Amino acid sequence: MASMVRRQSEKGERTMPLMVCENRNTLTPLIKAALAKKLTDVAQVLFQTPDDLISVVFHDLPPENTYRSGKPTTETAIICYIREGRSHGAIEELMKAISATWSEITGDSEGHVEIAVQQLPDKFTMRGGGRLPEAARV
Repeated sequence: MASMVRRQSEKGERTMPLMVCENRNTLTPLIKAALAKKLTDVAQVLFQTPDDLISVVFHDLPPENTYRSGKPTTETAIICYIREGRSHGAIEELMKAISATWSEITGDSEGHVEIAVQQLPDKFTMRGGGRLPEAARV
């Protein structure tokens, strides 16, 4: 994470990361809290996002619900929703930071973490009953 570059919005606009972690059900509440804090920090550093616009959600899955290549797995899938406008480089940096953070806190190999980022149009993002402003183009 030391390689993360501080990115600032040109107009001070706010962004909206939402990270959904589909994980095995062996993570303790303390590990989840540490992950949520560190993943929030990652989004703040990369996109200058206020805390109140960053969400981390854990979906605990029993072992019989996760498969890869048709075989049971204990791997984790993380889907990160962000608003459109991020460069490929910024998205790649986000994925690498999420992967490193997950591995550091859980002890899982980065090879056991799959990350996907989906960009959403600004007009389809809302928080607190109001649409969020257009995301900065970084």
